[in-house]
Amino acid sequence: MQLASHVQATDAFKDLWVEGEVAQATSGSSGHVYFTLRDNVAQLQCVLFASRAAQIPLTPRDGTKLIAHGYVEFYVRGGRCQLMVDDLLPAGAGDAYLRLEALKRRLVAEGLFAAERKRALPKAPRRVGVVTSPVGAAWRDLQAVIARRDPRIEIVLAPALVQGTGAAESMIAALDGLAQLATLDVVILARGGGAAEDLGPFNDEALVRAIARFPRPLVSGVGHETDVTLADLVADLRAPTPSVAAELVVPDAGAEQERARRAWRRVDGRVREALRGRRTRLVQARRLFERRAPAVRLAGLRQRLDEDRRALDRAIARAVPARRTRAVAARRRLVALSPLAVLGRGYAIVEGADGHVRADAARLEIGERVRLRLRDGRAGARVEEVERDRGADRG
Repeated sequence: MQLASHVQATDAFKDLWVEGEVAQATSGSSGHVYFTLRDNVAQLQCVLFASRAAQIPLTPRDGTKLIAHGYVEFYVRGGRCQLMVDDLLPAGAGDAYLRLEALKRRLVAEGLFAAERKRALPKAPRRVGVVTSPVGAAWRDLQAVIARRDPRIEIVLAPALVQGTGAAESMIAALDGLAQLATLDVVILARGGGAAEDLGPFNDEALVRAIARFPRPLVSGVGHETDVTLADLVADLRAPTPSVAAELVVPDAGAEQERARRAWRRVDGRVREALRGRRTRLVQARRLFERRAPAVRLAGLRQRLDEDRRALDRAIARAVPARRTRAVAARRRLVALSPLAVLGRGYAIVEGADGHVRADAARLEIGERVRLRLRDGRAGARVEEVERDRGADRG
């Protein structure tokens, strides 16, 4: 138990690289891989859990030589130490590679490569900083691409060594200088292709930390597409080449203008269509209003009144002569039936003193004063004699 406590308490066994030949490699049903690493002197049992085995391209097979990374754990139940493997590399990788992998693991643990700390690039940069060699092809390529995509962009070059002794320090100084420019929108860290050993400065821990603390978005365009450095991993965006880095940072102004023109044409077409629709509805509304407007209705009423007046005039014109003819005929009949007309033929009307007509002889009394109404006047008379016709009583 003291051995287990000692192994787990010290840091000496928590970050180990062990090289050896694989023996007794087996895979459990859970996906865990168990194998032994041995050399001419000793052997060490190893365990590779399934979660890590799925992320490692190498599979331990008997007889192959591998370099395993992990930490030592004392397995109390079996009374043995075993290496808990979290990475596998082919044998012969070399010390520099192992140191780089160890640095990468440490920076990953610190969160320097985490996606959540990456910053988005500005959509319309106006001032772009560049850290690269002023005599290299990368600088010429960057200038050409940026000028072609948007000649309005201002480029601020911070010259630096990108290869050899002092290159990392030179790039750090260039970044620190650019960090003082408040109007800078984005920075490109660039270098052309070369041998793997030439990219060593871009794996420098101090440079990686300088990139991480840079106050504005930074794009790396280092080497060829297959080259991946720690500077690429910590940058906000990695481009496979310097030219691609420039394309990612600077939008194509020509394409933007064409998109703007197409958008304007779409908007203009929709506005014109909307105006045509509004104009059509306005004309229809005006016509409807005119049909329902008081002046129009009054004109219509006046027209109907004129038509009715003309019809009435025509009716009157037809009715008056007929009515006049009927009136004349009626007058003639009245005249013919009038007592005065009878008087004109020599008859007289007898009126009593009370003014009533005495149509019957029986109503007259002898000695009674009467008035005779003649055709052209009146005359007084006294009844001297009353003679009644025979049969008058029977009537």
